[in-house]
Amino acid sequence: MTVPAEPRRHCYRCDKPASMCLCAVLEPVDNQVRVHILQHPRERRHALNTARLLRLGLSACEVHVLSSQEKSVACKPLALGPRAGLLYPSPGSRDLNDLRPAERPDELVVIDGTWAQANRMHRDNPWLAALPSYRLTPTEGSRYRIREEPRLECLSTVESVVAALRQLEPDLVGLERLDSAFDRMIDDQIAAAAANPSTHARGQRPRRRMPKPVPAALLSADACFILAYTEAEPLRPGDDSTARAPIRISAVASDAGSPVFDAVVQTRHAPSAFEAGVMELKARDFDNARPHDIVVNELQDFCLSLADGRPIVLLSWGTRTLAWLDHNLRAGRRDIASVLLKGVWANVARRRVPDLEVVVAELGLKPVPLPIAGRAGRRLSCARAMLKPIQAAGRNGPTRA
Repeated sequence: MTVPAEPRRHCYRCDKPASMCLCAVLEPVDNQVRVHILQHPRERRHALNTARLLRLGLSACEVHVLSSQEKSVACKPLALGPRAGLLYPSPGSRDLNDLRPAERPDELVVIDGTWAQANRMHRDNPWLAALPSYRLTPTEGSRYRIREEPRLECLSTVESVVAALRQLEPDLVGLERLDSAFDRMIDDQIAAAAANPSTHARGQRPRRRMPKPVPAALLSADACFILAYTEAEPLRPGDDSTARAPIRISAVASDAGSPVFDAVVQTRHAPSAFEAGVMELKARDFDNARPHDIVVNELQDFCLSLADGRPIVLLSWGTRTLAWLDHNLRAGRRDIASVLLKGVWANVARRRVPDLEVVVAELGLKPVPLPIAGRAGRRLSCARAMLKPIQAAGRNGPTRA
């Protein structure tokens, strides 16, 4: 019998193999010009995704990934202020080097994708064309070295942002760390390709990844499964995107006909009519928001009443919600487990997972509507519908504790 090879260690912070980890050279630079990366979904898992370097190497940087269904059309990032600009060489764009200090943008939107993808994204998003547009005039070509860029001004995303910040913040210290991380990533990739040339041979059948076992907590016969969904508070210019608190918390048990929990939370910023509309609600729906601690206590009581002494398994499709649950409900409690459903399904399906609603439609599932208004109700019902096929896959294969 062939013993399967032990999977290589992986750094989940920089999303590189442990042998190529870049974290040691990615101490964040304290930039004042906030950077918004608008990323095409195909770039998200690319081995040479340089937007990941920016997210880790800049203190003020957000990555907005387009929907896998709408690969060109994106919603406008809600945090853009009046002095935001677009880094894109469109007709009429101004050279960053020609701007006076008072004319410099304090937020920069950057499109991340191939040049064909970037052109489509710019074409299909009128709000991008409405932003003041700026361009670079590099004197040297890209250091990408793995593929040749079509023109001198065609730099990688990380090179473009670093060049822009050097002009917008001339006194900014530490950008050379991003240069070093980029060069090291390219060197590592070239070395790996040279060491394993057969893996890049045309027509070679890709090696199938063995599925990881389904967590045993999902298959417990006596557990109380509770699914949760959170909506994050709106951002304003200068806010820390990593510290976004939930503005709405919804939950339901996996049992059909079970009661639901739905509460809005007091946050730093009340949502505007547009922001509420993104959640498929009205601004007045947030008039009865309550303090965070009170809502957390009420959710704990809700979960305990449903469990009635049984162990609780908290479920979420998204990582942000799961992190919130772990911090606020699981902390210090051994009778509560938590599972990220999207991650489990990715291992079961052995492929990149599209949007939740797309997965549900592909499987032909019929989510039961919940008495929870807006986007939260729809997504929570879809997540609950996914529980049965995930559990079925676990019962037909190996499990882990």
